[in-house]
Amino acid sequence: MTGFTIQWSLEEHLTDRARAVQHALIILQAAKVATWDELAEILGSDPDRAAEIRAGVNLPLQDLENLDFHEQTLRGLRRRVGTRAAVVTTILECTTCQRWGYIAGGTPPKNCPWTTRCTGSVAKIGPPDAVLRVRA
Repeated sequence: MTGFTIQWSLEEHLTDRARAVQHALIILQAAKVATWDELAEILGSDPDRAAEIRAGVNLPLQDLENLDFHEQTLRGLRRRVGTRAAVVTTILECTTCQRWGYIAGGTPPKNCPWTTRCTGSVAKIGPPDAVLRVRA
């Protein structure tokens, strides 16, 4: 069975939500699925592929629990897979008040649009630096 191993390299200053999103984006890429729900379907219906994905993810328990805690956020993510048309969706997060929202393409606003009088900047959370290694 061919599998993969993810070598993680996340930024340290991320909030727990941003960390979960970055993990999820790479897991979706490695599993070759577009959404978190599609991944859940595979994990529940294809034991061989589920074992391959679980073995490749290699996250510590704390990060797995963080993915669980932010599951509702992760269900709104979408990535492009192959030639299938899709709107890529990730999140924006204010660096000051930590409020957030989804973004599908486009440029994020420079300042926080969610909290009155918040002057924080907005970060678009994308995939981290990570290396996917294919195992034979």
